[in-house]
Amino acid sequence: MVDPLLLRASTQNRRAALLTAALQTTATASHLPQAWALAHGLAAGVAGDTDGAVRAAVAVAGITTARWLLTWAQARAAARLGEAVRTRVRDQALRGALVPAALHDPGRRDGALRAALVDGVDGVDAYVTRYLPAVAQAVLLVPTVTVLLTLVHPLAGLLAGTAAFTALLAPLLWKRLVRRHSDAHWDTYENLGSDLLESLQGMTSLRLLGRVERTRRRIAVRTEALHRATVRAMRTSLLDTALVDLAVQGGTVAAVGVALVSGAGGTGGPPAELYLTLMLVSETFRPVRELSRAWHAGYLGVSAVPALRALGVGREPDRGAGTGTGSPGDHSAPRSAPLELQDLRFAYPGTRAPVLDGVTATFGPGAVTAVVGPSGAGKSTLLDLVLGHLTPTSGRLHRGGRPVKPSDVAVVSQRPVLFEGTVRENLLVARPDATDHDLWAACVAAGIDEEVRRLPAGLDSRVAAAGASLSGGQRQRLALARAVLSDRPVLLADEPTSALDAAAAATVTTTLARVATDRVVVVVAHREESLDGVGTVLELVDGRLAPVLDRSPA
Repeated sequence: MVDPLLLRASTQNRRAALLTAALQTTATASHLPQAWALAHGLAAGVAGDTDGAVRAAVAVAGITTARWLLTWAQARAAARLGEAVRTRVRDQALRGALVPAALHDPGRRDGALRAALVDGVDGVDAYVTRYLPAVAQAVLLVPTVTVLLTLVHPLAGLLAGTAAFTALLAPLLWKRLVRRHSDAHWDTYENLGSDLLESLQGMTSLRLLGRVERTRRRIAVRTEALHRATVRAMRTSLLDTALVDLAVQGGTVAAVGVALVSGAGGTGGPPAELYLTLMLVSETFRPVRELSRAWHAGYLGVSAVPALRALGVGREPDRGAGTGTGSPGDHSAPRSAPLELQDLRFAYPGTRAPVLDGVTATFGPGAVTAVVGPSGAGKSTLLDLVLGHLTPTSGRLHRGGRPVKPSDVAVVSQRPVLFEGTVRENLLVARPDATDHDLWAACVAAGIDEEVRRLPAGLDSRVAAAGASLSGGQRQRLALARAVLSDRPVLLADEPTSALDAAAAATVTTTLARVATDRVVVVVAHREESLDGVGTVLELVDGRLAPVLDRSPA
């Protein structure tokens, strides 16, 4: 099963992909001259030709050494290809995970995202470095060996070749079934991973609320669902393996049988040809067996394709998208232009009362402005309007008289998206061409530079999956540094201190104030009390904004 998305991921590194496949094919093809040398060595030994047997042994040793070198070189080439593909796929997936629509998606689960970014990407690595080269090898070597075998023994070649092609093509008959089972398996895998991660993160709250047993039962149900999905996938896989093995074993027995019969009847040519026939029969099926093993290794990568495609893997990055992590775009207004809302109204279709009813406000650079309000007041709607996800029913939203473009806005979510890798890699998602000076400048602006310098390897220190090796405050400030690096003139922070203690929250608020010196910074929060140090606080009530507290310098 050659998936178009994963094939494109491989061929984007065309030279490395071709080198990996060529080295693997050449290493496997080295068994052919080795078979010839072995066959003639055996024939020489039977005939008492010591010199011929020695020459054959030397040839076999030389070919074995050459194959070892080819295998070593192939492993290095595959490692380079895998690293390049992993980096590209992960970066594309992160761009999709960091778009505002995803950051504000209430249905998105951290466990599912982690499964795609970690397990799914690792599965893609195995697919492109093991399965795709095995496909290329099978396509090239099975016909080649079949032709060579046919030249030596036509009937054995016909039988072995027919069986080999049957083993290669038969799985295509249930390709759709395999895809359906792999999709179901990945869905249940994501759900279980999400439940486990959320349960571990909220264990203290679950105990306080007495929900541990209920959570345990839900995880048990998820585990059973994953078991059933795995069994269904294994049944299909076992059927595939059984038919492939039947074709391989049946073809081997038939081809070897006719070769032995013809040899016993004196019609099979000299002994060397009989030995070569027997060895080439085995070599006909070697690419098939290796392809079957490689398929199982790359199965997880195929399963993760729908999740990776949903994150935008395979699509060219939209430089105008408001990810908060891309290169700075061609801004629609001067950088110092304020963000202005003029008599902004919005009502969801089918509802009578508007969520926003005449919101007017100006957010300028130089100080942090906070928008607070109870749940359901319309804060998320206001964010979506600024980000361009929704269109106002009436009123204007602009910067310097021009519409706000998605590329004007960076977003720092209350759930920072950090992946397993280095601090440097987590920052470079914002701007791949950034220098070390740029990275440190962003860390200084976000107030996390000293902590990064204290890490064992500085910018090259490892970050655990989902940022688990960092504190909540460090995760938020690293996300801020990434937003600073994107250099967009508007920064929206959605509940940035909601999960932090008082000290960490104060540090993040101070960082936001520092970042606000040269850009518009708007913080959306549930409670005004969590915003000590914020210059201006506006409350969203009954669809309108009203000042609650002005802390700007006189």
